[in-house]
Amino acid sequence: MKAITTAIIVLFVFSTNIYTQVGYSPRIDSISNLVTLQTLSKLNRELCGDTSTIIGGAPYTIVSRHSNSVHNPKAAQFIYERFLSYGLTARYMNYRTNGQNVLATKIGSKYPNQYYIICGHYDNMPSGSLAPGADDNASGTCAVMEAARLLAPFTFDYTLIFVAFDEEEQGLIGSHAYADSSYNRGDSIKGVLNFDMIAWDSNNDYKLNLFTNSASSSFTNITKLAYNIYQPILDPVVSVGNMSSSDHYYFWQRGYNAYCGIELMSDFHPYYHTINDNFANIKMPYFLKFTQASLAALMTYGWNYTINFVHTPIAGTSDTGPRTAVVTINSPYAIKKVTNGPRLYYRVNGGSFTALNYVYNNLDTFRFTIPGQSVGSVVDYYFAAQDSMANFVGTLPVGGKGLNPPGSIAPATYLQYTVLTGIASNNEPAEFKLSQNYPNPFNPVTNIDFSVGKLSRVKITVSDLLGREVAELVDLQYSAGIYNAVFEGKKYPSGIYFYTMYVDGLVKETKKMMLIK
Repeated sequence: MKAITTAIIVLFVFSTNIYTQVGYSPRIDSISNLVTLQTLSKLNRELCGDTSTIIGGAPYTIVSRHSNSVHNPKAAQFIYERFLSYGLTARYMNYRTNGQNVLATKIGSKYPNQYYIICGHYDNMPSGSLAPGADDNASGTCAVMEAARLLAPFTFDYTLIFVAFDEEEQGLIGSHAYADSSYNRGDSIKGVLNFDMIAWDSNNDYKLNLFTNSASSSFTNITKLAYNIYQPILDPVVSVGNMSSSDHYYFWQRGYNAYCGIELMSDFHPYYHTINDNFANIKMPYFLKFTQASLAALMTYGWNYTINFVHTPIAGTSDTGPRTAVVTINSPYAIKKVTNGPRLYYRVNGGSFTALNYVYNNLDTFRFTIPGQSVGSVVDYYFAAQDSMANFVGTLPVGGKGLNPPGSIAPATYLQYTVLTGIASNNEPAEFKLSQNYPNPFNPVTNIDFSVGKLSRVKITVSDLLGREVAELVDLQYSAGIYNAVFEGKKYPSGIYFYTMYVDGLVKETKKMMLIK
């Protein structure tokens, strides 16, 4: 990673379309998990000189990848030969005498002239005779190479390009040259996944940064969702700003979608740009999960396994009769409609889920009927749908799995309504109100009821004592009614937390709650 010389301004980003989701694919899950500790550690050791490798048919140890080192062209040759060995079309991009990027291409079957790029720089620091650069950036280069190795046998809708950039440490020179040449050719780059330093996690919290700009936020959110689905141990923080110190930057300047995946900036590698950035200081479990999740994200883009649910949550009322749930489902792929068509799963008061088939369908809109329940009942529900070829499944809320039928494995969170007592039948309270959570204190789950006075965008967030947002419970358009949100505190420490209700972007009310374990 190039030395940071400008301040980074970071804002937390949430997708403006909360229903766009990543579908879960068993195939993607299986392929991404073929990255193992053994394959990843061996590759990193070879790149950082911790062990010798074979280059040009002879043993060689890459003791430095600094751009001025005699070993750097050997590192490029190592990457090039590996790309060829995977069965890919590979080439050098010699953009100047002392600089060469290494590329490999997997042509797409449907959109061969539209590209997704996975990249990382292979050059490193410091400038002396020894420069291992195990984290910066053999780690990102390993992710690119493992993606090339494992995805080479498969056919994707879009063309995938695997790139190892040179001279990042000298000012993003290699990626600048590539972005400019792509722009001048009129290349249709759908998105750039740049990985730079993905192998350090001192406190084992599995947090990471996905740095993006406003134009790329929707693109980046797909990666965040893929990480959540395929490697839920990871905690990606999507941030927007002018982070200009890695190889995504000049793609931004040319108007392309791009982000930088990197270890958490507040937990930065202490041996950055020193000879102690070596294999012994790699955090392999974190490195493995980061790499596996990155492959899953790339495959999600390459196959376009996305799905869109639009649904107005059912409001809590005193009506004990059946309730109607309507959802619109869109995807780049045809949705299975007859056998194993869309389903609604519901449960009452925490019991077992029951699956319902839709009672009406018109094009992409489906209607379900949930049986009536007695006063005081709390009903959890979620939707599930799969594509017609049973390649992937999507759920609302996100995170469910299972094919044939879709959604047989429930997501971690659900939509919910309560059959209330003493609420007018039109369910239109006169004001917005945030109720005290119950139970309180709690461990690990608590409920938060809130009233909506008129059609509005409502968001409820949870923050710790330092004011840091730790969870977003809802962010939806609600009609007038009384609703319920659930906060799951299993992964948070004991203490006092604050939850805040926003109405159309403005703070309405904040209350305090206590988690005791």
